[in-house]
Amino acid sequence: MQRSKAKPIYETRMPYPNFKLSFIASIIAAFSVVSSAVAADDQTKPNVVYIMSDDVGWGDLSVHGGGVPTPNIDRLFSRGVEMTQFMGWCVCSPTRAMLLTGRHPIRVGTGPEVGGELALEETTIAEGFKANGYRTGVFGKWHNGNDPDTPKFRAAFAEAFKHMPNKKLEGGHGVNSHGFDEAWIYYGGGSDFFNRRTVKGNGPVSWWHNLEFREQDKGYTDDLVTERAIEFIRDSKDKPFFCYVPFHIAHAPLQAKDGDLAAIDPKLAAKLHAASEKTTEEDKHVHAAMLHSMDLNVAAIEAELEKLGLSENTILVFTSDNGAMEAGSSLPLRGHKHSIYDGGVRLPTVFRWPKGGLVGGRQWDGLCGALDMFPTLMGMTGSTMPSTQPLDGKDVWPALRDNQPSPVESYYFVWRDEDAIRTDKWKLHRFFNRFELYDIVTDDIEANNVADANPEVVKSLTAKMDAWSESLGLALGHQPAPAKYHAPAAPEGEVLAVTVTISENAKPRDRLSISLANWNGTQYATDWVEYDIAFSPNTPKRHPYYSTLEGNNSKPFGPLFKLGTGVDQFGRDQVIGPGIADGKSVWEHRIVGLSSTAPGPLGKHGVVFSGGKAGTFTIYLDNLRIRHVDGSTTPLWTNRKDTRAGNFKENEFFKDIKVQTVNVADVRQ
Repeated sequence: MQRSKAKPIYETRMPYPNFKLSFIASIIAAFSVVSSAVAADDQTKPNVVYIMSDDVGWGDLSVHGGGVPTPNIDRLFSRGVEMTQFMGWCVCSPTRAMLLTGRHPIRVGTGPEVGGELALEETTIAEGFKANGYRTGVFGKWHNGNDPDTPKFRAAFAEAFKHMPNKKLEGGHGVNSHGFDEAWIYYGGGSDFFNRRTVKGNGPVSWWHNLEFREQDKGYTDDLVTERAIEFIRDSKDKPFFCYVPFHIAHAPLQAKDGDLAAIDPKLAAKLHAASEKTTEEDKHVHAAMLHSMDLNVAAIEAELEKLGLSENTILVFTSDNGAMEAGSSLPLRGHKHSIYDGGVRLPTVFRWPKGGLVGGRQWDGLCGALDMFPTLMGMTGSTMPSTQPLDGKDVWPALRDNQPSPVESYYFVWRDEDAIRTDKWKLHRFFNRFELYDIVTDDIEANNVADANPEVVKSLTAKMDAWSESLGLALGHQPAPAKYHAPAAPEGEVLAVTVTISENAKPRDRLSISLANWNGTQYATDWVEYDIAFSPNTPKRHPYYSTLEGNNSKPFGPLFKLGTGVDQFGRDQVIGPGIADGKSVWEHRIVGLSSTAPGPLGKHGVVFSGGKAGTFTIYLDNLRIRHVDGSTTPLWTNRKDTRAGNFKENEFFKDIKVQTVNVADVRQ
């Protein structure tokens, strides 16, 4: 498809007056030949345009067999170098943090899930380029921190959540504080494409020009992003620049312009593969139209570079942040967004830089990814690497340039009930009770588990995974805590006692979750929960258990510990209701990793009773606390003043519910 209708948007806009040209000219006239040398060096440094699509999977592009034509992106692949083994994360924020810092996302407070505020102590790729004389800009989705707390945004926030007067605004640092000279961005995960409202249209607008809140702006988000990125390129054409363009497409909500919808045959769209079987034909049509729109915007950016005579010495990157969303496709790879199979973390990526030899449509099969982009782009541009925290990423430019093996040894992922390691040959997935091993060279769709046939490979890769986990300080929820965290139970004074009568009608699938303690802090993937626990002597084989909880007083609480995500130091899943490990002691100390739900708030903590045996049973808790990676602890429950029992109602299965404190001496085996 040609962009004949869209060209005026980008070609007839009046560019900003270029004050830089007259300024540089006056400097050259006034100073010595040294200044001329510096200016000449600026002209030879390559520009960088880094386009990151959102939730675009391997099979969403027609260059990989996708059913939606993406001819302009395909053309970029045919004229650049495809990075066939380019890794990210399986959701948005971590991949972006990897690009920005060159550090594993767990180290910088994001991942496995989305969220987290990027600390000012982290040196970013924008700061690196800026220190080397580049002008820096970001246009699109940030998702590495919250909207700044300005008076205008605070008013919009209060208006949007006026029905929730206790909801607090937690303002972020803002992208400019991370080294970006120019920014047109929104901060959240998925806002309305036409008005930038968040929280499914119920939250405030998130759309900013630097620190100016712009709720009044009209237009489709990715068109605005493209327009502003092009303005930045025009304004910076006489000085090297780093232009980061994180598109919103194809993240939810599924919304497309009428012209893009008209360009896609709905009957053909209905036949497209989708990652989720629940995807409707209408959703497929809209998603296809969004990909069409993205393809045109990529073309517009590339056309502007060519028009300005910059394409020869501009490193142009197209990639994604994770695998396909529900309406998209990561085929033929296994998995998609929210999965650490390659379909969720292996990203469609191409580099084009004619002056650097990255042309011709060839492929480079070296293992690399977003984690390596900071040092790699510094190397490609001949820039001096700034002082940073210790990096995990590698400079792959020499290997890419010379078509040699990558210096990257492995990528390490953790997601809910598993962690995984990816090398150039193997992919090992580790769950609570099993391993899956795939030979990526012969089986890149991860279809044939060869773990049983390769025990030494499993052993070797497991050791590497443990080294990664130890280095990151991870608190894995699906693996036992390391021995260094084991401790004896030490209850004293008053302890928490929860008593419930379970009826004969209650089946094992019936559960009662009781909220007991609150925490207003932020939980990270490096946090553990630990506690002392005991039971009444008549407790059934399936004991009640502690769990973090979801829900609130207006809807039923439920356990956040799912099967395979609440494993204690003895290797027991809390969901099965384990008793005291040695079968003799009254009390036991337990510690469980919280990585499966990080980062974010972890407000509710409580206990879960299950049906299956009638009777009256009691669970006791003491010394409930969060243990942080630095060794400090945050108490959740130590005595009766900490009790925050949520609303709970008796029903036909669970009755006579009592939450009280008793003296530890009254707890007997």
